[in-house]
Amino acid sequence: MNQYLKKGLIALAVATFLWGQEALADFVTFGSGGSTFEMTFVEIGDAGNAADPTNTGIASTPAGSVSYNYQMGKYEVSEDMISKFNASQSLQVTTSAVGANKSATMVSWNEAARFVNWLNTSEGHQAAYNFTTGGVNDNIALWDSADAWQQGGENRYRHKDAQYWLPSMDEWYKAAYYDPGTGNYFDYATASNSQPAAVSSGDGTGANGNNEAVWDNRSSGPADVTQAGGLSPNGIMGMSGNVFEWEETSENLSNSSATLDRVIRGGSYNSAGNPTLVSSNFRAGRSPTSEIVFVGFRVASAAAVPEPGSIAVWSVMWVGGCFCRRRRARK
Repeated sequence: MNQYLKKGLIALAVATFLWGQEALADFVTFGSGGSTFEMTFVEIGDAGNAADPTNTGIASTPAGSVSYNYQMGKYEVSEDMISKFNASQSLQVTTSAVGANKSATMVSWNEAARFVNWLNTSEGHQAAYNFTTGGVNDNIALWDSADAWQQGGENRYRHKDAQYWLPSMDEWYKAAYYDPGTGNYFDYATASNSQPAAVSSGDGTGANGNNEAVWDNRSSGPADVTQAGGLSPNGIMGMSGNVFEWEETSENLSNSSATLDRVIRGGSYNSAGNPTLVSSNFRAGRSPTSEIVFVGFRVASAAAVPEPGSIAVWSVMWVGGCFCRRRRARK
């Protein structure tokens, strides 16, 4: 094999490998100086997937269909991340203070939205949520239609140019239960239709395999975000159990008023004796100002992975260039 063809094939293999790795996880560093932290995002692909026909949610509206690729935080937001957010600007968010690496709870929807806005603005992006007053737990204002998110339907809670946001009902549901390999949905966010084993912490590699979740133990409190139970089919940790999580979407699905209850989903360590609470069949609404000891959140993001077709074209062009150069050399 001549050296140019060999180099071209190596370049193509490396490009393909790097694309695959980037599709699995994207690591982003926020903050500055001693207040930096890293968030891991996982690509959720298969844009335009069908909704879960077995879960009609509210008003006979199935959940889980998303018309675009996006990314989901692999882990829940930790207390350490909130502490470093507090150190980086004037607004202060309080948590349950149970441990730096534990899931941040006692954080209202509004406070979570403030945190997400800072993720955007600290990186030079448009804020996701329209706060017009200064209180850390004040309600948002709705965006005008010209500024509102329009993919998959108008969403006046979220700005169309935001890079980071709280996951919508469909984004959260898809990341938790949708199997990209089969196009089907699981009942639990541990890639299983069977009730997960109850553990106080774990990463899906213990005696129960991946089908384990942090639930049915009111005395345990939340686990570390990297030990929050088995992974969803998309590789997201702790979407069944550990702590309930805020969704961006209002309980009635309209996103038409800042005061509407927001959905919490996923169950928690406090879901004693009731596996339905950690399944796809349960959702509840709470005021956006509520601070609850077993409710936390995670962050979603715009897709940041280049299209594989582009990589293939670049690599083929590189290989082609090598062939041309080699042929010219022979002449």
